[in-house]
Amino acid sequence: MTTYVVIESITPNQSLVFSAQQGPQGAGGATGPTGPTGSTGSTGATGATGVTGATGPTGPTGPTGAASTVPGPTGATGPTGAGVTGATGPTGVTGVTGATGPTGATGVAGYTVLSGAVDPTTEGVNGDFYINTATNKIFGPKAAGTWPTGVNLVGPTGATGPTGPTGPTGTTGSVGATGVTGPAGATGATGPTGATGPTGATGVGNIAGFNTQTGTSYTLVIGDLSDIVTLNNAAAITLTVPPSVFSANDQIHVVQYGAGQVSFAQGAGVTILSTGATTTAPKLRTNKSAATVICTASNTFLIVGDIV
Repeated sequence: MTTYVVIESITPNQSLVFSAQQGPQGAGGATGPTGPTGSTGSTGATGATGVTGATGPTGPTGPTGAASTVPGPTGATGPTGAGVTGATGPTGVTGVTGATGPTGATGVAGYTVLSGAVDPTTEGVNGDFYINTATNKIFGPKAAGTWPTGVNLVGPTGATGPTGPTGPTGTTGSVGATGVTGPAGATGATGPTGATGPTGATGVGNIAGFNTQTGTSYTLVIGDLSDIVTLNNAAAITLTVPPSVFSANDQIHVVQYGAGQVSFAQGAGVTILSTGATTTAPKLRTNKSAATVICTASNTFLIVGDIV
């Protein structure tokens, strides 16, 4: 009789079959009396492994056996399924912040551009630059504790350009006020009679009178023509030149009396010309300063005198 032992492989459709040959059965003897139970004999030696038989057909799946308490070996990993990837799980709790790392090494020292009105001597450190703001020279970089010779930042003055064309002749200025008559000199010897010269311009006539004002504002009137208008107040005084009152060649003289500085103002439609800091609104310089208001054309006036 041949006994077969079949070992199923975990790989599908594969198994191992072992067989052992049993000897022939002898003739049966008479049944003797039952003897006492003998002691258990020792286990015989394991016989040699028989030749592997052909693989038999796969038998039907047997019933599931009782659950073993000993886990079996892990099977080979199966192929990756084609199923849909599941949703991402929730984010885990943030871990504890790690300890602060050590302080890094000190970086290389930077350099500075220094400046002054004289050349450098001991200022700064190696690598620095220095600008002399008086001579526009730059020194540097400083090396081995010594400043090198400075280099000019400003180039030499360029050559003089050609002379531009002559500008147009300006308009003739108005006749200034007559100066104070000087003291009479000694009579000189009579000289020879010279040739008759051209007739000069008509001089300014005598002062017509004085108009004393003590307020902080005053507007000239036709009655001030050829007068001296005096303005006297401790506070600032405004003198307005009105429109449509005076004609060309009319003159009015103005004198500041007191600490209040006199400022000239243009009436509506009036134009004032002067050498003052503000051309259209000059001021008398100080106490006892005087100026002449000259009408050069309709509503146009030139103010000359001790003005600022």
